[in-house]
Amino acid sequence: MCGISVIVGGSENNVRQKLVKDMNDRVNHRGPDDEGFFLGENFAFGHRRLSILDLSAAGHQPMTRRDLTLTYNGEIYNYIELREELKAFGHSFSSGSDTEVILSAYAQWGVDCFSRFNGMWAFAIADASRNELILSRDHFGIKPLYFTQTESYFLAGSEIKQFTAVSEFKAVLNRPVAVNFLTRGLLNYSEETFFKGVNELRPGHYLKYDLSTSKIEIQQWYNLNAASKKVNDNFETAVGKVRELFIDSVKIRMRSDVTVGSCLSGGIDSSSIVGIIHGDKMANADFSTITSCYSDKRYDEQRFSDEITLSTGFKSLKVYPDLNHLIDEGDMDKMLYHQDQPFGSASHYSEFKVFQKARENRMIVMQDGQGSDEYLCGYGEFFIVRMKELIRSVHWGEAYSLLKNKAAHKQTTVTAELKSFIKTAYFFRALNFLKRISGRSQYPWLSNEWRTIARSAKVELKENDIRNLSITEIEQSSIPYQLHSEDRNSMLFSIESRLPFLDHRLVEYVIGLPSSYKIRDGYTKAVLRDAIYELPESIRTRKDKMGFVAPDEVWIKENKEKVRQDLLNIVKTTGIFSDELLKRFDRFIDGTLGYEPIYFRAMTLSRFCKIFGIA
Repeated sequence: MCGISVIVGGSENNVRQKLVKDMNDRVNHRGPDDEGFFLGENFAFGHRRLSILDLSAAGHQPMTRRDLTLTYNGEIYNYIELREELKAFGHSFSSGSDTEVILSAYAQWGVDCFSRFNGMWAFAIADASRNELILSRDHFGIKPLYFTQTESYFLAGSEIKQFTAVSEFKAVLNRPVAVNFLTRGLLNYSEETFFKGVNELRPGHYLKYDLSTSKIEIQQWYNLNAASKKVNDNFETAVGKVRELFIDSVKIRMRSDVTVGSCLSGGIDSSSIVGIIHGDKMANADFSTITSCYSDKRYDEQRFSDEITLSTGFKSLKVYPDLNHLIDEGDMDKMLYHQDQPFGSASHYSEFKVFQKARENRMIVMQDGQGSDEYLCGYGEFFIVRMKELIRSVHWGEAYSLLKNKAAHKQTTVTAELKSFIKTAYFFRALNFLKRISGRSQYPWLSNEWRTIARSAKVELKENDIRNLSITEIEQSSIPYQLHSEDRNSMLFSIESRLPFLDHRLVEYVIGLPSSYKIRDGYTKAVLRDAIYELPESIRTRKDKMGFVAPDEVWIKENKEKVRQDLLNIVKTTGIFSDELLKRFDRFIDGTLGYEPIYFRAMTLSRFCKIFGIA
């Protein structure tokens, strides 16, 4: 895991050399072990290295082989198998790193090599024979890559803050992106960022930069919808296939020359990872897990993580995030600087503290359970969509059974669950529609100017069935921002985070399965629950879900004076909000109005703008 810097243009080589060094310096947390540069005729590459595979100088970057030079962030987990395949074509290798495999793969197959990689990556290759640069990003965007153009330069890098090294770069707020965050909590849903004029290279895409003409072309090399074919396996066969794919995914993500550990929430996903590592003997008793804990039992999963610890014998480390440190110790501002964007919940602080604990205990690689909810139907919205699927297809008996099973799990009645479904699926949507046609604002806390921006910036997401909802959440509404947060919080502490549930083989297979294999007998993730028999029964049959959580509402109430002062300053100085923001906050504090996430979002957006001097 590393940080990369790319700069093209300018008339003087020594200026480019200084600028690429300054860009590198802004992400030295991503690679504390080594630094390197490559100066081309009218471009420069920079690299900060976090050594994971082949810790020797043989893995130094940028790396050059013949006409190709590479600066690379990530891991190609199937590099061993690819290296053997490439040897058969006559390629030879002088290191044990995956970096050298990428160069040989590109030399052999060109851009078609991307589809052969199983891993996470963001890299730039300079091809001297074609006088062009190729920038590539992995299937799901686990590793970040941004680019922008100033008057004199084309810039690309792992984090947006690198561009502030160039004086021509001006930080200007992208208002449509900001308003979609405030109104709907959307983050990383498109190529645009909070910085106007700065784009991310979208997952599964590559960018070609012609060094002769400065022409830029962006092409998609991976399409999840096309790759996830319909699967006709019966449920038992699917269970076996999911198990096989998951075990292999975990196994190749254990390849490392430094210490590997795992996040452990006590939920099904992280517990599955740890259970497979133990059950398949991928680690010894020195293997360690880290759990985020809270004294408030509504947000605490220790009793479940303790069961996994007991069943595996692995070492258990625990952190107890103190949300008061967000403001009192400056952790919120630190996170905002490293995130390069605001965030919508203090749950990201739990993640922050877990990776901080990993660094303190010299665990350089961490397995994590992100990524499964979006295609194994782990979120509540999947139940709503599944019910709609059954109703549309006139499978009313199945719909009733689903409601009945859910009521049994929650110890409520079918009538109560039906009312909840109707309210969520139809009533709230109808209410919002009536507000729009009547002229009433859905967002009374926005100023008139920003309400206008909100109306024009609205994003439509495709969520009409389980398959489309899964793909939307992977490509737009959920996975992108979670990956963004995971990358920044881990790399802030020079930790490589690995995500077995985002092995493209597993994702494609499960998306192709029938909806009934994912939501079955009232349980979500049904096929996974049956596949991982290493899970303790209390976890395998869990009906609730937490993950990285934090008591936002409790913390805001406990710090109401500080939060209100923040909101007052925001209303007075930003021009984004109306006085209604404070009125609603006061009603929330006195108990006449429920909690709204806009309070936290407003705080982080305002602080983010101040940190980066955004106009």
